[in-house]
Amino acid sequence: MSRRVVVTGMGLAAGAARDRESFAKACFDGAGSIRSCTAFDPSGLSTAQFGEVEGLAAADEPNGRYFELLRQSAESFLKDAGLTKEEIASWGTRCRMFFGTLIFSSDAFYRHSLRKKAGAEGSDSFIAHMNDFSAYAKSLLGVEGSLSIVSSSCAAGTTAAGMALDYIRNGLSERAIVGGVDALSIVTAYGFNALKSLSADTSNPFDESRDGINIGECGAFFLFESLEGAKARGARILGEIAGYALGNDAYHITSPRPDGEGAYRVMQDALKDAGITPADIGCINAHGTGTLANDAMEMKALEKLFGDVGHEIALSSTKALLGHCMGASGAIELASVLLSLAEQKYIPMPRLATRIGDAQNLRLSDESFTLDAEYAIKNSFAFSGNSAALVVRRYEKGKERAV
Repeated sequence: MSRRVVVTGMGLAAGAARDRESFAKACFDGAGSIRSCTAFDPSGLSTAQFGEVEGLAAADEPNGRYFELLRQSAESFLKDAGLTKEEIASWGTRCRMFFGTLIFSSDAFYRHSLRKKAGAEGSDSFIAHMNDFSAYAKSLLGVEGSLSIVSSSCAAGTTAAGMALDYIRNGLSERAIVGGVDALSIVTAYGFNALKSLSADTSNPFDESRDGINIGECGAFFLFESLEGAKARGARILGEIAGYALGNDAYHITSPRPDGEGAYRVMQDALKDAGITPADIGCINAHGTGTLANDAMEMKALEKLFGDVGHEIALSSTKALLGHCMGASGAIELASVLLSLAEQKYIPMPRLATRIGDAQNLRLSDESFTLDAEYAIKNSFAFSGNSAALVVRRYEKGKERAV
C-alpha cells in the first residue's frame, strides 16, 4: 500500500499577505489584491489592473522582482514550518524540490532585447540568468536533493504538487519542498493583451459579465511528507494530498476544448487516483480564469461530473481575488484549498452577480459561508491542453482511516 502524503508547512507572498493567517483572513473576507499596476508602465495595454503583491520592491537585476518573491515566500515557509535551511539540508537527498513556474516571468529576455536594440555591448548570458532562480530557490531553503522545474504553462504549480505526491507515496523521497513563483512581467502582459484576454476592469469568474483575466503574481512553498514521518517528528499537519491526475487533450495552442471533455477526464482520473467518487467532494477550487471560453468549458465539465451528486458542492475561484498568477497559480490556490478545508469556510468571489451554469447544487457566492467538506478538488487548465487536478483532504487528528 502506498504511503499517505500530508502538508506540514506553508509559506507565501500574495497580495498583502506574508503568512498563512493573514492570507486566510484576506481570502475569507474576499479582500482582493487587484489594483492599478506599479510594476511597469501599463499605458500600452488594454487594462492597468493587475494582481500585485503589495510592497514588493522591483530590483534592477533582470530577475529582481522574481527573486524578491522567492525570498519572501521562502522566509514565510521556514517560519511557518518551524525549520531552518540547515535542518532541511540535514535531510540530504531524501528531500527534493518540485517547482512550478512560467520561467519567462523574469523579463530577462525583454531587458536584454532593449539593451541590444540600444546598441549596448555585452554577452548573451541572460539565457543562463533566465533559469538561475532554481539555484537561488534551493539555496534559500537548503534543499540537497534533486530539483524538478515544471513549466507546463498555467498548470505548472498543480503539476509540481502531483509529482511530489507520487515521489513520496512511492518511496522515492521522504519529503519534498513544493511550490511556485511567478512575478508580474511586461512580456506576459503584452502576450495576453495580444490574445485579447485581459479584463478591462476586474476579473469576475463564472459570471455572465466576465470579460477576461487580471494577471497576478505570487510565491508559495509547502512541505510534503509521509503521514508516518510527520507524526514521528510531531509536525503540525495542515491537510492531506489524496490524489492527482495530469492530462492534455491537445485541442489548440491557446483555446480550451469547448465541450470540456479534457477537463472532465482529468478530474475523473484524479478522483480515481484518490480512491473516491464525485459524491465525496464537498468543494471545488476551479481554474476559473474569468475568460468567456475557459469558464464555459470548465462549467460544462463540472456539471457533467458533479451536477447529479445529490448534495451541494461549493465552487469558487481564487483568481477572483488574486488574479491569474500564471504557472504559480496552482501553488497559491493549493494554499487557499488547504485553508478552506481546515477552517471549513468558503472563499467568496466578491463581484459575482449573475452566475453561469445550470447545476444549482454547484454553489457560487459573493459571500463566505460554512462548509461541510472532507475532500476538495483543485483544477488547473492551461494552454496547449495542459491540465492537472489535485484531490485535497481535510486532516482531522484521530480520524485517520485509510482511503
